[in-house]
Amino acid sequence: MYSEIVREPQFYFDKQGEFFPEATTFIMTGENLEFLYHALHTKAVTYFFKTFYAGGGLGEEGYRYKKKFLENLPVPKNFSEFDFNAKELSICKLYQLTDEEIKFIEK
Repeated sequence: MYSEIVREPQFYFDKQGEFFPEATTFIMTGENLEFLYHALHTKAVTYFFKTFYAGGGLGEEGYRYKKKFLENLPVPKNFSEFDFNAKELSICKLYQLTDEEIKFIEK
């Protein structure tokens, strides 16, 4: 599940079906949801989304996770190599980011 209008990523991985969407909250379905849950919370993927896919911000800090834009976000094909214990470093390796690019995103 995810909230559409946010100031930071708000994705929820609900294995037991305990959460209910309300108003601008949506349910994501498909394969590899646990990988997506972790990847979408990383600084790198958040940066990519806000910069290239969100279609502009909302005020000073907000942005929207619109379904259309989320569907266009490129997901690495080699996600099986994702290390859940080192999410930030792992996602940067999957996207083959350079040290310079990582430092830029971290700022």
